[in-house]
Amino acid sequence: MAAISMPDFYLPWPARLNPHLETARAQSLLWVREMDMLEPVWDEERFTAMDFALFAAWTHPDASPDELCLMSDWYVWGWYVDDYFPQAYTEAEQLGSAREYLFRLLDFMPLDGSASGLTPENPLERGLADLWARTAPGKSEPWLRRYVAVIQDMAEEALRELFNLARDGSRVLDPIEYLEMRRSVGGILWSAQLLEHALGLELPPRLLDQRPLELLNAAFADSQGLQNDIISYEIDLAEGKVNNGVTVVEHFLGCETGRAVEVVNDLVTDRLQQFDHTAATELPIVFEEQLLSPDERAGVLRYVQGLKDWMAGNLEWALRPGGRYLPADSEPAPAPAPSFLTPSGLGTAAARLGLGPAPLGLRARSYLNAPRQEREQLELPDFYMPFEARTHGELETAREHGEAYIRRTGILDVPGLGIWDEASVQAADFALFGALTHPDVPLEQLDLLNDWYTWGFLQDDYLLEVFKRRRDLAGAKAYLDRLELFVPAEPVAVLPTPTNPSEQGLADLWCRTAPAVGDELRRKLSASTVVHLRSGVWEVFNALQNRTPELIDYTEMRRQTLGAGVCADLIHHAAGVAVPDAVMTSRPMRRLVTAVGDWAGWFNDVASYQVEIEYEDDVHNGVYALRRFTGGTLPDTVAAVNDLLTARMKEFEHLTDSELPALYDELELGEQERAGMADYVRQLQEWLAGFHAWHLRTGRYTDFPVRTTLPARLLPSPTGLGTSAARIGLSA
Repeated sequence: MAAISMPDFYLPWPARLNPHLETARAQSLLWVREMDMLEPVWDEERFTAMDFALFAAWTHPDASPDELCLMSDWYVWGWYVDDYFPQAYTEAEQLGSAREYLFRLLDFMPLDGSASGLTPENPLERGLADLWARTAPGKSEPWLRRYVAVIQDMAEEALRELFNLARDGSRVLDPIEYLEMRRSVGGILWSAQLLEHALGLELPPRLLDQRPLELLNAAFADSQGLQNDIISYEIDLAEGKVNNGVTVVEHFLGCETGRAVEVVNDLVTDRLQQFDHTAATELPIVFEEQLLSPDERAGVLRYVQGLKDWMAGNLEWALRPGGRYLPADSEPAPAPAPSFLTPSGLGTAAARLGLGPAPLGLRARSYLNAPRQEREQLELPDFYMPFEARTHGELETAREHGEAYIRRTGILDVPGLGIWDEASVQAADFALFGALTHPDVPLEQLDLLNDWYTWGFLQDDYLLEVFKRRRDLAGAKAYLDRLELFVPAEPVAVLPTPTNPSEQGLADLWCRTAPAVGDELRRKLSASTVVHLRSGVWEVFNALQNRTPELIDYTEMRRQTLGAGVCADLIHHAAGVAVPDAVMTSRPMRRLVTAVGDWAGWFNDVASYQVEIEYEDDVHNGVYALRRFTGGTLPDTVAAVNDLLTARMKEFEHLTDSELPALYDELELGEQERAGMADYVRQLQEWLAGFHAWHLRTGRYTDFPVRTTLPARLLPSPTGLGTSAARIGLSA
């Protein structure tokens, strides 16, 4: 087997070594013997060569001796899990035992921080009982709850990996599916939370669900997981593993290993540049919005620096010849050019300044969008669509209702707005969308669903014309914040008075929808709508910077900008079946909804490419984002996107044919519940088929010159010094 050449890894933060390394090494060997972890997974020679204490010393350079020993022992435990399970559970009939084994571990982690009272029966349980007694004291219950949730997430992904290996060990995941899985396996997000403990801090709870912190953690996890895939590729290949990012790219692109390594390394670089961008531009804004105290801000910045230290130390440790991944006679990774700017010697493996052509090219292409260029024509490919579209029998009646709803919003009555007119509405045929995606629902329900979809298209165009074109971030935030008031999770007596067509349309919808759905679905739909609305701020922020989104960030945000959660909730409502909570909250079902959202968003990007790029100057398009990443031709990029669409659709089929039935068996669902789930899946299939058919049958994305007029300001605006930010744009 030919060795791959290690690329120049971009990571411009030097590694620092903790001075208490020898203390941790001595403790680590004593601990692993006491926990009886050496056999049959490792022998002492192998354990010493891997040197997990050195890993902890590189990744936590400022930890105290006791804290460093604790971190080292946690990493020993985590890698023991990683190495033990693929050896112990290899057959499909062992999955039940594996689940029982893994989830018993959670019993050793009481959320009040106390001892579990259970008697450990194996090395993993002994180790966890000891670690929990040293970790939990002094930590808040919310922190402990988050920590247990991360461990549970790791356990569920480990089981999923075992399931796939047992059922079909040769099945290679598609890139999006793989990234979703890779983020949870390997303990990377778990390591991020351990970092809080090592630094002696807890992140402010109100910051945990904010985009900047979520994105920093995701970029950290993705970059480190993919980087590890390159370094460990030869070991994984020798062991017959296909769950490796290089293997995934080889399979997806049909390319040579060397090219796959380049692509994966570019993804790592892209994620790290996104990490820096987020820390520099988005984090300060959320500090102000969430009114963080000086101490809280200092703690978050220490955490960000801790992530950088961890990444630098991880690369230094992973590239060590004779360690966990590389043979003793392997050559160290070459220093990137230009050499006179690159430090050398111990602790400099991570000092990758990013001056090579690949990192510079990725960064430069992010800001090269030139508006109003004449673009080459995109030719639609042959799409894989295994489901047949049908049309609702009451389409004409639905069209009459849809026209009345559009007029109620007032969108056609605003002089100079330039978003929709009679011709563009007729060309788009929004009523046909619902008639194709929900061919069997009662007419009253069809009208409600169609109005939701129509409002979604209106909101998308309104945001573009009134805010994105003007790079009006302050106005967009005010506009979107107000829209959230029109979808209250709990019943209210009166909604605010609408002041523009988008608010008028949403108010009308919520007054008709909230009474028609149960409390739980109403809250879900409210939350999904809020997520969708807030994604608009991200789009305007990118427009303000003339920045094409980074590829993985775009993939995840595309689900939100599409409103995939809103669509899923509407499909659930339309299905009219009681999906068991255990199924709806399960990982297979969440991945099914994700596959639907990914397919719909990227398919829409192909269909709408010409209008968005050539006439709307909007860089939020998957074809454009992928072309920025690869630097390839338009036909090649479209072909790659179409391959991704096919892979996402086949993932949908895999989940419905394999993983969901296995889940039904595990939950022991009865015949009636299985029949309900079959009907729900059928409605998802009909929605996908209808979504595909509508895009190809209507003029929404082909008759676009009627929607290219830049609207005039709707109301008089203040002028002069200090008024540049007064672009609220709330009235029509």
